[in-house]
Amino acid sequence: MERAPITLSCLVALVVTLVAAAPAGAAARISLKPAATSSPIAIADDGRTVWSVNPNADTVSVIRTDTNAELRRIRVGDEPQSVALSNDGRKAFVANAAAGTVSVIRIVNGRPARFRAFVQRTLRTGAEPWNVVVSPDSRRAFVANSSQDTITVIDVARTRIIGDVNMRAGRCGDPGRARHFQPRGLAVTRDSRKLFVTSFLAFTRPGGKQGDDNGRQGIVCRLTINTRSSRIRDYRPVQSIALAPQVTGFNVDSNGDGTPDPTSAFPNQMQSIVIRGNRAYLPNVAASPDGPLRFNVDTQAFVNVIDGVNGVRQTDASTAKFLNLHLGAREPEAGKKKLFFANVWAIAFTNGGGAGSAYVVSAGSDLLVKVNVGPDGKLAFTGDADTTRYIDLNDPANPATAGTNAGKNPQGIVINRGGKRAYV
Repeated sequence: MERAPITLSCLVALVVTLVAAAPAGAAARISLKPAATSSPIAIADDGRTVWSVNPNADTVSVIRTDTNAELRRIRVGDEPQSVALSNDGRKAFVANAAAGTVSVIRIVNGRPARFRAFVQRTLRTGAEPWNVVVSPDSRRAFVANSSQDTITVIDVARTRIIGDVNMRAGRCGDPGRARHFQPRGLAVTRDSRKLFVTSFLAFTRPGGKQGDDNGRQGIVCRLTINTRSSRIRDYRPVQSIALAPQVTGFNVDSNGDGTPDPTSAFPNQMQSIVIRGNRAYLPNVAASPDGPLRFNVDTQAFVNVIDGVNGVRQTDASTAKFLNLHLGAREPEAGKKKLFFANVWAIAFTNGGGAGSAYVVSAGSDLLVKVNVGPDGKLAFTGDADTTRYIDLNDPANPATAGTNAGKNPQGIVINRGGKRAYV
């Protein structure tokens, strides 16, 4: 496994070569424009540059992919958390969480040899704009104002705000309009007609209670969007999709009777959502608050899946394709340490459809976790039921990931079109 580091101030962006990324029989990459997702790191449509936010430095770094060297560092607002690029290569949008703004960067020339870009305008959005995404048709940008429960809609061509969508209103505000939706992850279908928004924290289920493994559920809101319209009423929440608790696969003696009982956990801390084909994937830090308090059963590394995202109406999460990554950490590959996959934060795929591979970011363990993706979108471990491959980004025994080159607390990942190189 070859890993060549790029050291930046406040950021180490590791470049990971993905060897034999796709299993035998993997489908060719889909040629249509892919769905868009929010992320702290983005790759240009032509594959020539990678953009990554530096929250502590209030900058965004531009990396050229032919040499894997930092090309430019652009100053933006306070604590940038997410960057999104228009597919026409003309603009970049950076969400500045502490500033409550979005920096709009005009890309005059995107070719590395003659790269030129500048901040064209700064837009005031809402409280704590955490994530931003640009629709695949490059007509609209959407900003998740995490502390204000709104989605700001931006006209990309005119660089102006159309308005804000209230996430507490409509279908996604039920049953209590006063509850804090806290929008975080964003994804737009490739036809630019649907926007999916995650609530960062789980809500109490109907009939559920706090402090119970089955007491809460994750929520994803689906909005219908008309990217040709300048009327904010054409951007509406229409469906609340529930992610119910799942059996974790770990058992504990919760009753003290000497018999291990199954534990459950509910999807929580949903930072991102990624659409691949007709499915959405949601890595999250699932919570299991029932006792006894133990590190390996209190939180789980879930990746939940929603089927049929391109249809008229989605069902709740698919239990058949769901995966708890912690189960694959029980028996590491030969020669590797036993490390659990804490705080799964992001996911990226080596190809656009059919069989392939996915890499999940484990922020708390400084790892990339590899899983297989079946032709039907089902996730599976690369080994057996107890084993899946991982890449250690913070291995002191490897000069490429030791000392100042260590990849600590990874937040995002992008994979190039060939599916052979990842930027973390």
